[in-house]
Amino acid sequence: MSDINIKEKEEVVEEPSLGDPKPYYEEIEEQRKALYKSYATSRRISNILMFVMVAAIAGVMFMIISNNNILRIVGYVVAGLLLAGMIIYYVLNRKKLPNKVKDYVAFVSATLNKEMFSAQGFGEIESNPDDRLQMDDLIGDGVYVEATGINSRNIVKGTYKGHHFTYSEAALLRPSSRKQQVPPLFVGRYISMPNQMKFDGRFIFNFRNPKQPLDVPNAITDLSVLEEKDEFVVYGPENANYHDVIDNKILSQLKKIEIQDHLLNVNVVFWGGHTAVYLSYDDPILSVPFEKQFDHVAFEQSLKDLMICFDAISEE
Repeated sequence: MSDINIKEKEEVVEEPSLGDPKPYYEEIEEQRKALYKSYATSRRISNILMFVMVAAIAGVMFMIISNNNILRIVGYVVAGLLLAGMIIYYVLNRKKLPNKVKDYVAFVSATLNKEMFSAQGFGEIESNPDDRLQMDDLIGDGVYVEATGINSRNIVKGTYKGHHFTYSEAALLRPSSRKQQVPPLFVGRYISMPNQMKFDGRFIFNFRNPKQPLDVPNAITDLSVLEEKDEFVVYGPENANYHDVIDNKILSQLKKIEIQDHLLNVNVVFWGGHTAVYLSYDDPILSVPFEKQFDHVAFEQSLKDLMICFDAISEE
């Protein structure tokens, strides 16, 4: 009988497929649902505890006002235990939900920033959640006056095509009172970037909805209207020709802006050495999603607006 050499077949072990990563908006939705569930649970527990406390207090009051000394003593003991329980519950839970909200907001900001600033051309991106814009940063642009306060969040600094920039979500507030609530001067996204231009004064390009102009410039008493159409106005020094100082490439790029859907208004101000952009948006773009699902279609449209402006102001 002849020898037969049998070669064992090598076993091939397939690596488990991890699949494609989840889209950013699905990750946000998972976090939103988890936070909302935690909020709903916390609220339900608080309501149950409130009902129990009311019932317990009624029982304690009955014991305390009774003529039975034993019941009165028990009532005081139970009242003390209820008070201690309330304090312990408050101490243990007072920071739990706020901390979850803070973590959620930080997650959403970081996720959206990754989408906004991962395109080709961006570099050296840095973000500190504790950074805030100062009112002078915006008032110095010469677009708005009469502001009494500023709210800002999500300050991002970096470079685009080699130009340093600062980005933020911000609101400039007007004087207001309980009797008279006044709309803000500006609510939206803000970009500032140095430029290499040299000229005196400033030019403001305003793109707006002619039917309902919102967040329009009001620091223009020292400027003249150099050009005006229904949806486009240019302000600048009297008799100045902005074509002489602002490159046509910049103008062509800016004119791609379309005021529609959630974009309400755009102001672009040019100084010699400094450019700033104000993009006014409504709530679906600026609000952190909580009760409603994140509108990623609106967000992605807003990214196109943002890139038009970055491409325009980075032109030299």
